[in-house]
Amino acid sequence: MSALLKPAPMSRIAVIGLKKYRQQIISILHELNVIQLEPLSKEADSFLMIEHESDLHREISDQLLRIRGLINTLPPTTIHRKTSFSSFDELIKSIKSIDIDGQIASLEREKENLLTEMKEAENNIKLLEEFSFFPEDLRILNLSFARSYFGRVASEKLEPFKINLESNDIPVILYTKEDKKLTYFVLVIPPHLPSNILASAVNLHGVHLEPVPKLEGKPREIIHDQQKIFNDLSAKLNHINHQLTEISKSHYTFLKGAEEQLEIENKKLEVIENLKGTNDSFALEGWIPRSKLENVKTSFSKYSEGTIIYEFETRESPPTLLENPKKFKVFESFIRFYSLPSGTEFDPTLIFGLIFPIFYGLMIGDVGYGLVILLVSLWVIRRVQGGKRDLNIMPKFLRNFAKTILRPTQMVKLAKVMIPGCIFTIILGFLFDLYFGFHLNTYLFSYLNDTFGLNLPHDGAFLNPIGTFGLRKLLLLSGYIGLGMVSFGLVLGILNSLREGLLKHVISKVGWLLFGWGIALIGLALINHVNINPLDSVQGVAYFALIFGGVGLMFYGEGVRALMELPSIISHILSYTRIVGILLASVILAHVIDFIFLRSLDQSIPYSILGIMIFIIGHLFNIIIGVFEPGIQGARLIYVEFFSKFYHGGGRQFKPFGSKRRFTIDQYNIEERKKE
Repeated sequence: MSALLKPAPMSRIAVIGLKKYRQQIISILHELNVIQLEPLSKEADSFLMIEHESDLHREISDQLLRIRGLINTLPPTTIHRKTSFSSFDELIKSIKSIDIDGQIASLEREKENLLTEMKEAENNIKLLEEFSFFPEDLRILNLSFARSYFGRVASEKLEPFKINLESNDIPVILYTKEDKKLTYFVLVIPPHLPSNILASAVNLHGVHLEPVPKLEGKPREIIHDQQKIFNDLSAKLNHINHQLTEISKSHYTFLKGAEEQLEIENKKLEVIENLKGTNDSFALEGWIPRSKLENVKTSFSKYSEGTIIYEFETRESPPTLLENPKKFKVFESFIRFYSLPSGTEFDPTLIFGLIFPIFYGLMIGDVGYGLVILLVSLWVIRRVQGGKRDLNIMPKFLRNFAKTILRPTQMVKLAKVMIPGCIFTIILGFLFDLYFGFHLNTYLFSYLNDTFGLNLPHDGAFLNPIGTFGLRKLLLLSGYIGLGMVSFGLVLGILNSLREGLLKHVISKVGWLLFGWGIALIGLALINHVNINPLDSVQGVAYFALIFGGVGLMFYGEGVRALMELPSIISHILSYTRIVGILLASVILAHVIDFIFLRSLDQSIPYSILGIMIFIIGHLFNIIIGVFEPGIQGARLIYVEFFSKFYHGGGRQFKPFGSKRRFTIDQYNIEERKKE
């Protein structure tokens, strides 16, 4: 259990090798993706020097910029295979042999020109369709001694606009046409009218003006001609896009591989340029999972003769690499959200993954709700991981709301976390006999009892959450859960303090544990009407001894501050009763919705329709609450009432040097990579 509760053990290592092998060593470390590089320790840094290789870096940057430009220009096509480069020289030689830059640049320029012309034709068509009522040839408006505009204005503002203009040298408004609330018109203005006067009148009356295009013919004729021009341009554009697609089919796979390999080489070169060493050797340091150390040593001995790796002690806290069973890795996001454990403390992911679904199921406890949330979770996982990341089947308002909260990948993680919680919800819903608030077990149990002679509950519920007996049992259960969680947290805190050699903290936490149990036992005794008078009962003596002994140990370990925080241990235990509170809220709301629905069925058709709508909307609302509220409160109970007893966090994430390859193959045949 202890091994499961700890992050991966880390070793601080130093690598010393010959300078002629540094490219191979950095490449091996990159492909293995297991070491987090760190600055050299002060002792080593003081007598080593840094060496830069800027020319090579500049060449990689130039080629990467060029390749990205080509990729951004070409339409994406299917990646047929992964690309392999045996060396950096082969990579550069292969890239330079691709001679498509000029052809692509020429096609792109032609494409941009066509798009500009198409946009102009499209604007002309749109404008002239609005002003097709103009009966004359547009040549009469393209005058050398006047400026002509097509205009739009709210109908009630046309007359004030005309008066404003006529008071300034009588411009001419021709051929007005009223359409709904707008009036379209043609405006001819003498050249000597100052522009500021026109601009002032336009702004004052909310007029929109557009220059009359310099075209010949009547609007209807021009629209026809412009449409033909647009179609011709569109055909040329399609031809260019086809040419670019053909080029992409031939080169896109290679370009994506080259881009990825250049990015990798750039990352490796950044490390190489910052390495320190002597004229013949170099050194680097970093953190590595202890389980991966032998793989690195084996790879170095195979590809870089004479390279030495050694471990050394350091007081620096190691980075954190969470190592949990595959089924529990999805819960690591909740731990990262709270705070990563330091490299030496317990990793609570496994505990969270076991406890959270139980809390979630207890707070919903309805078969119908559990099934709906389960099916939606499975649908989200299939939809997103199946490549359809847009979730377009969802209603638009719901889709937009979901996207404002979570990215698609986060939706998948949340859905995976909710699946075990939904399973517990369904199981507990069966025990509570709740199916969207309805009680259906009665029919099943009656049949089973009559047919097989079983003695199943006649009311269908093994435990009724809103019955007096069931509610008391659930409240008592939540108290036991609270006591168990707080006690477990304190035990883990004691183990942490023992490992760190903090004796006073150990004594203090033992005091908290004794005090908590003393209060809990007295509370149970009072509920069961047991005599706890220390003068008459040995039990009473034991209970009060636990309380006062715990207070004494707390005072010894933490001083007066511990006495001020005494109520917190009680509140933390009782806080777990919110599990039952949220369950009750959900059950009662479901019953109210069902009651209104059933009563409406006996009324007129309009009331029945209203009842059905309340039934659907009400249960949908309750389900949405069931998605968020139990999740938030369940996580809060673990974060605040449980983690606070042993967990400090503040760890830094392990960030290994490496890259995830999608379009290229490793340069080195490394056994560890093959296993992955």
